[in-house]
Amino acid sequence: MAIAAKSLPKHFPVYYGWIIVLTVALANFSQTAATHPVLSVLLGPITTEFGWTRTMFTAGITLGTLAGAVAAIFVGRVIDKLGGRWILTVALFVLGLTFVLLAFVQTLWQFYVLQITGRMLAMGVVALVLQVTVPKWFVKKRGIAVALAGLGGMIGNTVTPLYVQWVISMADWRVAAFVAGIVVWVISVLPVAFFMRRRPEDMGLLPDGALPGTPATRDSGKTPSGEENSLTLAQAARVPAFYLLGAAFTLLFLVGPGMTFHLLPYLEGKGLTPSQGVWVLALWSVSGALGALVAGAATSQLGARRALSGAFLFMALGLGFLMLVNSFPAGLVWAVYMGMLIGGIFNTLYQVILADYFGRESLGRINGAIWPVEMLTNAAGPLVAAMVFDSVGNYYPVFTFFAIVLVGCAALTFLAKPPSRAAVASTTP
Repeated sequence: MAIAAKSLPKHFPVYYGWIIVLTVALANFSQTAATHPVLSVLLGPITTEFGWTRTMFTAGITLGTLAGAVAAIFVGRVIDKLGGRWILTVALFVLGLTFVLLAFVQTLWQFYVLQITGRMLAMGVVALVLQVTVPKWFVKKRGIAVALAGLGGMIGNTVTPLYVQWVISMADWRVAAFVAGIVVWVISVLPVAFFMRRRPEDMGLLPDGALPGTPATRDSGKTPSGEENSLTLAQAARVPAFYLLGAAFTLLFLVGPGMTFHLLPYLEGKGLTPSQGVWVLALWSVSGALGALVAGAATSQLGARRALSGAFLFMALGLGFLMLVNSFPAGLVWAVYMGMLIGGIFNTLYQVILADYFGRESLGRINGAIWPVEMLTNAAGPLVAAMVFDSVGNYYPVFTFFAIVLVGCAALTFLAKPPSRAAVASTTP
């Protein structure tokens, strides 16, 4: 197997890391079927057919996200040791199967079984593997590589809700769920099985396609020898930035999913039709693709810490803007503004800053330590918003709270200085 792996790069005219970027982009596209924008499209027709409340619908997704938090604890170690190729292949296949079977659901417990399974795999396995993979293949070009891989998710968040809504309008939500499952299988399962690899060294390569003796480094986390620092989880846990960034991202995952999951119902409550709401969501996702690229470029100019702090503040303003939206044109303007920010944060800056600060070698373990806590707030955000809506009949209190939380995220990130050489040295056992 080792010989086959090292001979594979000879068949490609470009650095194999870019094949990894394309493979991750395809997987990112597929896994959007289990993300909040698509589930938000399904919320209305499913709750209408069965007479469920939004809280009942959201509870299954919440439980699945919590299960994903537990799974992530073990998945991070597997990624660092063995890579994510086969675990990701199996996870994507089963994820597609949950959507195919969703088409035949008749009871709440059946819905919960499928949602818990699908969300556990999407958030506890697929998302974690995809976040860790590309940063292991790049150092100098990490920002742009992560941004390009994230385009798959942004395109998926644009296309998937549109085709799901279109199939619902042409047939019903059951056919739409079945089609979404088939798309997951067709787009990503085989590419991941054939092309995914753990890291460049396993194939006789170096990060960025560098030649032996040529340092491939970024400014942050660079040792005197010119090589990128790679901290173990135990070493990272002794650095203040680990906790500051962990807290910021944990709070972010309260806000992002809580807002996104309820976006379509909120816009409908403001007078937009379901079709107009989906187009707002689609433009939001397209803008996220541009935001991911802008963020990738910004990291080389401002540094990931400053770029991320500023993005948090502008995102807080975006929530205030959202509460003023009362027409389709205003929704489109908001979609461009907020989409760029969310795309830049979730699809680029989040992954880049952790890899820049802590290096490549233990990135799976480090992400796996933070991810379960983030999944707790990921699960709580949509449920809290649903409970607030069911209690007071609108989303204004929870959106205001989310904006305040984002200001806190900006402060935490700004305080998270990169580990200095002295700090890194002091963490060595």
